[in-house]
Amino acid sequence: MNSYLKSILILLIVFVASFAAHYLVISGMNVEQYWGKTSYSLVGMYTFGFCSSLLVAVLIFFANWSMPEKLGVIFLGLVLLKGVAGYIYIKDGLKTFENNFIEYNFLVVFFISLFVDVYVAFSALNQADKKV
Repeated sequence: MNSYLKSILILLIVFVASFAAHYLVISGMNVEQYWGKTSYSLVGMYTFGFCSSLLVAVLIFFANWSMPEKLGVIFLGLVLLKGVAGYIYIKDGLKTFENNFIEYNFLVVFFISLFVDVYVAFSALNQADKKV
């Protein structure tokens, strides 16, 4: 159980640090006014990314516990579902601005969450190998 809590803590730390850095970059570029013209926000994007990564992590933990030999296939299915959910979340904001402000910010958050998901899956796969 300790490795599961460690993975969740790393997930939280990565998202908080990424949000802080992302916020500082946007503030430094003086483009905060674009958020007011949409229904999206940086906090909302990071909340979506964190919640989806937390859900993927919990499902990976359950899959590692119940059927570790199928963990890779389950991970790929979860990443596919996460990609579909991400598109559904962001589809109304696509092509809102000529400079693709929403798209680029969402891609940053999405790739950070994918990075965390890969780390969690990698940790679970390595943990499965240690049990054998």
